[in-house]
Amino acid sequence: MGYIAFQKSGYRHAGFTRKDLYNHIDRYHRSKVKNGDTNAAINYLIGKSNNDLLFFGKYTFTSDERLEHIFREDGQSIIDYHCFIDIVAFNSTYKKNKYNKPLVIFSGCNHHGQTVIFGSGLLSDETTETYKWLLETFAETMGGKSPKAVITDGDLTMQDAIKNVLPDATHRLCEWHLQRNACENIKNPNFLHYFKGLIYDNNDHRDFDRRWTAILDKHNLVGSTWMEKTYETRAMWSHCFLRDKFFGYIRTTSQCEGINSLIKFYVNHKNTLIDFMHNLDRALKEYKNNKLIVDFKSQCSEPVMITSLEVYERSASCYTLIHNQNSTGMIVN
Repeated sequence: MGYIAFQKSGYRHAGFTRKDLYNHIDRYHRSKVKNGDTNAAINYLIGKSNNDLLFFGKYTFTSDERLEHIFREDGQSIIDYHCFIDIVAFNSTYKKNKYNKPLVIFSGCNHHGQTVIFGSGLLSDETTETYKWLLETFAETMGGKSPKAVITDGDLTMQDAIKNVLPDATHRLCEWHLQRNACENIKNPNFLHYFKGLIYDNNDHRDFDRRWTAILDKHNLVGSTWMEKTYETRAMWSHCFLRDKFFGYIRTTSQCEGINSLIKFYVNHKNTLIDFMHNLDRALKEYKNNKLIVDFKSQCSEPVMITSLEVYERSASCYTLIHNQNSTGMIVN
């Protein structure tokens, strides 16, 4: 309202009150869903598919004709997945909509070290069967090509679904979530230091077991339920069990956390389905724009050479430039 008043040289020249403005906005939102929020959301997906020949959308209904699940991905996401198929990270911590439906976003890492979005699903619940439907739909859209590795936040129902749908993929637990759970379950302030050693150190299996036993004794954790469950999943989080697997830049679902922060900026818990989809698209477009920016920088700039050797100049023309705060490096395109 303040912006409009500024444009009109004062509130008295605006011609309406703040309440009039809010009522107009409310009528506009209602007009978009006059045939129902569900129909508006489905029509939005149909419109997206008409503008993007590679766009894929799939949805299901419950027995009483209520919208149950929605999965969607655009053509660029499909192309990105086939280029960067190695690792997929996902979790379901986003519930920023009127119906409190969990949103799961599949993401990966491109040749710039950036987050890329492979697809998203809006689900009715977080059961194993629902996650199985989501993973099977995701695999269907990707021509049955499964990722080599997946990283999750440790959700047990998600783990069960991954075992069923992606049995050949290496499943790694997010290290950030693991350390947070350690702090919540083990109140000893010195424990985390020793626990990180088990996560990151390049031990062999026997040395891992020896150090694990020593930590249990040192911190009086023999019989701890959380420690016992964590030990059972050691092959999913300790470097000594995963060092022969490729994970690129990704060891945590921090990519997902970054996406969550961006989504919070664009959407809120009052969003209807159609508003949520519009706002989600705005958030994801920002990621795609970031990729265009670094693509331009990589193609139109050259690294500072240490020497004038021909091999350096040739390498610069064949490799992707990686820019960060401290240096500029190169990786294979």
